[in-house]
Amino acid sequence: MEKYSPEWWSYTGSLPVGSRQKYRYGKVWPNRPRPTEQQQTFMQQFHSAHFWPTPYNHIDRSIVDVIQEAQIAEGWKNATTLYEYHFNPETHQLTKSGREHCLWIMQNAPSQRRMAFVQASTEKYINELRLASVNNYVTELAGPETSMAVMLNMTAPIGRPAVEVENYQRIWLENLESPHIPYSVDGSGGSGD
Repeated sequence: MEKYSPEWWSYTGSLPVGSRQKYRYGKVWPNRPRPTEQQQTFMQQFHSAHFWPTPYNHIDRSIVDVIQEAQIAEGWKNATTLYEYHFNPETHQLTKSGREHCLWIMQNAPSQRRMAFVQASTEKYINELRLASVNNYVTELAGPETSMAVMLNMTAPIGRPAVEVENYQRIWLENLESPHIPYSVDGSGGSGD
């Protein structure tokens, strides 16, 4: 590259800021990792010193935005998934809670996230029955002209179904012993007479 050409300025402007690592007297100075390319020009060093965080803030913000968007997408995917407990175990049709959850997806999910996911089973025919059940319910609610994407999702529920939690609570309450506080009727004990 020709010195002071637009390409040269672009190249030297893209070099990292700060001191460079040099090899002298058999040692590397400073002894911590530093860039080894040529030093930036005085004008570029001046720019970096006075406007230091600005060029790097945008890169940092974009990285955080990408991670945040991935987490938001995964959260919506979890919120719009119909798990196996939303389906009847024998018929694989949506239960009342499954229909309510599907209605919630249709009413509350933003338009770019308005799709339903169905927890995949190991049996192909079960997956087909569950997908057909959700598609039929969506068509029943919104009509054939309005469609919502329904896809399989290889996942497992994060929490437990309410019925299971209720059963654990009921068993715990049934096996709970009544409180017993030992006391004496004869009046002995306490402070001296």
